[in-house]
Amino acid sequence: MRSTFSLDDLQLFHRVVQQGSLRAASKVTGIPSATLSRRIKNLEQNLGCRLLERSAHHFSLTDMGRHYFNQCGPLLDDLQSIAEDLDIDQHSLSGVLKITAPVNLTQQWLGKCFFEFMQAYPKIRLQLVLSNRYENLVEQQFDAAFRIGGLRDNSWIGRRIGCINMGFCATPTYMTAAPTLQHPRDLLQHHLIVADPIDIWALTHQQTGEEFSLTPQAHFRSSDIWVAMDAASANLGVTLVPSYYFTHPHYEHRSLVSVLPEWQGAQRQVNLLYRDRQAISARLRAFIDFVVLWEDKHSFS
Repeated sequence: MRSTFSLDDLQLFHRVVQQGSLRAASKVTGIPSATLSRRIKNLEQNLGCRLLERSAHHFSLTDMGRHYFNQCGPLLDDLQSIAEDLDIDQHSLSGVLKITAPVNLTQQWLGKCFFEFMQAYPKIRLQLVLSNRYENLVEQQFDAAFRIGGLRDNSWIGRRIGCINMGFCATPTYMTAAPTLQHPRDLLQHHLIVADPIDIWALTHQQTGEEFSLTPQAHFRSSDIWVAMDAASANLGVTLVPSYYFTHPHYEHRSLVSVLPEWQGAQRQVNLLYRDRQAISARLRAFIDFVVLWEDKHSFS
């Protein structure tokens, strides 16, 4: 039958032998001599052999005790070194952070945040995976992930960092030639450009609170918002995209204007996901705090 024992007890045995007595080991460890003696007895019972020969004022190693001390000493030293390295890695503002985020959100907003973070923490290396898919966070060993919309993995902590307002836009050229558009139901008479993964257009009137839902029949569909915007810029129809794409001065060159401005698509929440609330590295904590503060100053909502 295989013996089982406490690694802590083995470490205490090793410390007692190193110090030469229970009393000396007690002073170093802060553990009472009686407790040390009891822990070593437990170790001997679990191993099925005597490690120490004891008398009132002295102890000596048995042959088996000497064997365990000589063989286990280097291993315990290695374990201690590993534990110290892990502690340094966990508490230092250095090392690698592996993050995944949506492509368009990073290109238009998060990228600036990432760059400023790296300037603030030059010893932290950022490994960024851009994807509009829901990557497997555990299998790919991500430290954190940015998600738009509802959370799919309840085992991860989601921290809301903002919301994206959704609105309709098209070119004046298209709107001049297209049927009148006064209510979302009129969209049924228009060419619609859909940017995945938004398959249902849930709309709310900003003054009256009226709600309207539409499953758009796409005249053009794209998995990329920029391509959907290009399609709208080419006079192909009306699209529902984040409002900042056509309200921010940076995008005026696309010649897109807001249509149905009183109606807003359902806000899409932006969440920062991470695995643990307590067992979290200093570099990841610094990253989370930086992102939250950065969004307060550079809100995309």
